[in-house]
Amino acid sequence: MPAPDPNHVCTPEEFVAALNALRGGRSYKALVRACPALRPSTVGDLLTGKSTPTPETLTAFLTACGLDRAAQRPWLAARDRAVAAHLTPPPGAIRVRAAVAGRLGVHPSIRTSATVGALTAYAARDFDLDLRGLLRPGAFVLLRGGSSTGKTRALFEAVREALPDWWLVTDSAGQAGPRTVLWLDELQRCPVPAAAMRSVLAAGAIAVGTLWPDDYNCRVAPRNPGQSDVYAEQRDLLGLAHVIDVPEAFSAAERGRAEELAGGDPRLRIALRSTDAGVTQVLAAGPELIRRWANADTTDPRQCAGRAIITAALDARRAGAGTPVTSEFLAAAAPAYLTPAQRAAAPPDWLDRALDYATTRLHGAAACLTPVGAGMAVTAGYRTADFLHQHARRLRRTEPLPDTVWQALVDHHPGDTLDLADSAARRGRPETAQLLRGRLPAVERLRHLITGECHRTLVSAVIRDGFGDDPLHAALAAGGDWAELRERADRGHPGAARHLIDGLTLHGDRDALRAEMHAGTPLAAERTRSFLLVPPTGAAADAVDQAAGPEHPAR
Repeated sequence: MPAPDPNHVCTPEEFVAALNALRGGRSYKALVRACPALRPSTVGDLLTGKSTPTPETLTAFLTACGLDRAAQRPWLAARDRAVAAHLTPPPGAIRVRAAVAGRLGVHPSIRTSATVGALTAYAARDFDLDLRGLLRPGAFVLLRGGSSTGKTRALFEAVREALPDWWLVTDSAGQAGPRTVLWLDELQRCPVPAAAMRSVLAAGAIAVGTLWPDDYNCRVAPRNPGQSDVYAEQRDLLGLAHVIDVPEAFSAAERGRAEELAGGDPRLRIALRSTDAGVTQVLAAGPELIRRWANADTTDPRQCAGRAIITAALDARRAGAGTPVTSEFLAAAAPAYLTPAQRAAAPPDWLDRALDYATTRLHGAAACLTPVGAGMAVTAGYRTADFLHQHARRLRRTEPLPDTVWQALVDHHPGDTLDLADSAARRGRPETAQLLRGRLPAVERLRHLITGECHRTLVSAVIRDGFGDDPLHAALAAGGDWAELRERADRGHPGAARHLIDGLTLHGDRDALRAEMHAGTPLAAERTRSFLLVPPTGAAADAVDQAAGPEHPAR
């Protein structure tokens, strides 16, 4: 008689029948002798279905039946399915084992003539064991790492291996219950209230998500006095998470595992041989995205206009436009990135050609701009590729946005109003900030005005006295290490921006202050306007305080 297959067990009745078939002719006494941890009454309850065995009891029974640890795993999974058979699946949920990687945010891999499948074989990461160990009921696990570092793929492989029979829901915490995985890839785009997350975890669900390091840092940083605490809810949420960092590059051990798989997949060989980016970045076509943007042929009207709309979209996102940019915005902003001769040579259908260039998928993996739908055959806007955004944000950090681009944001980008207004103010454009805030209802504008006025005195004291400053930032400023301070300020470390601007003010570096203003660094615009290049101490500090105002304390 063939051995029963636990992989076909779904109900309590099927589970009991399979256990009896596995037992075969063994008596209760024989089972107890084979594993003294068992008791005859326990075996009787298990084989009659009187009670559901605990994982420990089931493991003891399987050991008595001669199964090793590897052979026991499908039986433990069968037990879990039988226990959960009576549970109603959440609306819209699917089994983890049926989830499609691409629909969960896993980047498709580059293609070659010999490509088989959308994804390469998975090269195990060094943190995989820790990740799987954290996937327990009531846990919230967050992978923190840059774009295209393999966060989402690692998370997908982990839940598929550890929780194949659980239900999976995306974005909606209200649907997550027992034996449910709440999938939150790119958490900044689908934040969950902390109270809702606590309810989800208390119900026995597992929440998993990903987040970029700078997005994480700005959300967990202490509140800035004088500003509304926009990240209070998310700071509370992230406090519930077990965080695992995902490195930018493969370790030697990870490369070794990838080498073992590369013989069967030329895409892995290409990625391993690349010298301009990491393995996962190459597999997601990251370097190709940069080349398509930076190396566009400016004598070709299609490529020239394509590069212009890509740059416009990247600059908009750098300035605070988090929602997709519309084609109307791109049409209004792109001319700012073209010369008069290039504008004159543009054909009537230049925008369509440009969009065709910018949205072309490279090696089948990614495009510089990806359309975002609003229904059948309706495009709501375009989102820049994350890897390209991270590169451009560093490359164009201090580049000022042209006037026409700001106006296009005012006229054709209805979302992100407060973020854009704050960005415009930090970049020395108070009139633009006023135009953007003018789009808000009067009550909302009044609330922000009152909040700022109520904290004016407190913030001036904070800026003057340096309350809460990080000694590391003070040491970096004393040593003139502006590059490190800039890096830490961009990553959202509290106090770094203030020490950077105070240091540049002290040294009278007007050009550097102006560059920081264009980068949106807090306080830089006020100091640039005031031209009070004096040390921020004593009476001089009071003068700087008055020029800087209370609106943008150090982040």
